Amino acid sequence: MPPRLPDRYRLNIRLGSDGDIEEWLAQDENLDRPVLIRYLAPESTPDRHRAFLEAVQAAAGLTEIHLQKVFAAGETTASAYSVSEWDGGVTIADRLRVGEGLPVEEFLPNASGLCLALARFHDAGGIHGAIDISAVHFSAAHPAKLGAFGRQRRWSDPEEDTMAMAEVLRSAITGTEDPAVFPSQVIDGIPTSVDTALESGIRGDLDARSLATALGSVTYDAPAEVAEPKPWRALALFGAIVVLISLLGAVGLAADFDPDSPFLYPVGGETVDPQSRPPAEPLRETPGPGLSATAAVYDPFGDGTESDEAVVLVLDSNRATVWVTETYSRPIREFKDGVGILFVVDGSPSAMFVTGSPGTTFVVGWAQAVPDDALDWEHIARGTLQASETRIQLPARLGGTWRLWLTGLPERGNGTFQSRISEVRFVP
Repeated sequence: MPPRLPDRYRLNIRLGSDGDIEEWLAQDENLDRPVLIRYLAPESTPDRHRAFLEAVQAAAGLTEIHLQKVFAAGETTASAYSVSEWDGGVTIADRLRVGEGLPVEEFLPNASGLCLALARFHDAGGIHGAIDISAVHFSAAHPAKLGAFGRQRRWSDPEEDTMAMAEVLRSAITGTEDPAVFPSQVIDGIPTSVDTALESGIRGDLDARSLATALGSVTYDAPAEVAEPKPWRALALFGAIVVLISLLGAVGLAADFDPDSPFLYPVGGETVDPQSRPPAEPLRETPGPGLSATAAVYDPFGDGTESDEAVVLVLDSNRATVWVTETYSRPIREFKDGVGILFVVDGSPSAMFVTGSPGTTFVVGWAQAVPDDALDWEHIARGTLQASETRIQLPARLGGTWRLWLTGLPERGNGTFQSRISEVRFVP
């Protein structure tokens, strides 16, 4: 049930859920305009209410064309809510779903504008903490806007916000979540300086303002031969979005599950230091130019184990054999920050290739020695596994340990969540 909201707001269409936040398209009767209502699920705690309102209030204190405007916020006995502008509701994720990224000619001004708005948000003390392709909106006749304020944070520093924004911008212009694909590789006229800026942002080498400056200084030179306009593509996109909105209004986005259902692994228990475990069986030399490696499960936020006996199968050069995470009754982030595999590689790899369940979100990290604090890994890349092999470019590192950290597992047909990794290989 929605919380008791001021009488001026009339809820019209339930758009779905954004984690533990419900979203509705509503009408502000006093000002006769559509608005977006976001409110926390009734089981949320007072601490969650406080965190939600702090994030929303930080956004409300700014007037930025590339930030979704927040008009009001409040708290009831059972929930907290925000009232934001309705900008059409189409996210980068929606556009990618129907095969459309940001239009090339609109990319640079929107990209630099989003980064500058994020920098000013950081200057005001705000941290988004959960930027991804569903947090940035881009609808016809609107500039791209960062929204989804008040989400449960997955990180708490501006650097991670900027890295995530750079990855969103890479996906938005290339039209793919494959982290190995950069704009100049797929779009004529986009200079490699755009790739360089985004790569630097993804690595964490630039803050949001510096990334805005780097992107804003680039000039896009359209190819001399411009293809015939294809109005059917715009119509197809519009039609797909209309269908999407209709479906959201009819059934919502939230999966039905029993909130009292226990998850399928024990959270308690002693955390196991990966360095204290016996090393995984070493891999024979990979056919071709690959590097040999060893693998071990890394589960610092769980019970210390996750199908440990099968982890060596990701290095056996056989896609028919797999390492499988445990099965979760809800998204893994509701239980822990993720689960991963550690790799010690014989040599200095320039790239890693991962084959696994499409839709699995991941972060690649590196450390000279496995850190005591699981948050102290050097961030290298983040992305989503595709149906085919996913390539991740790696910076030059000699020795140390690489971490493939799974932060989101795809939903299976029975409403549970699990991921399979069939092959990981490193190349020089």
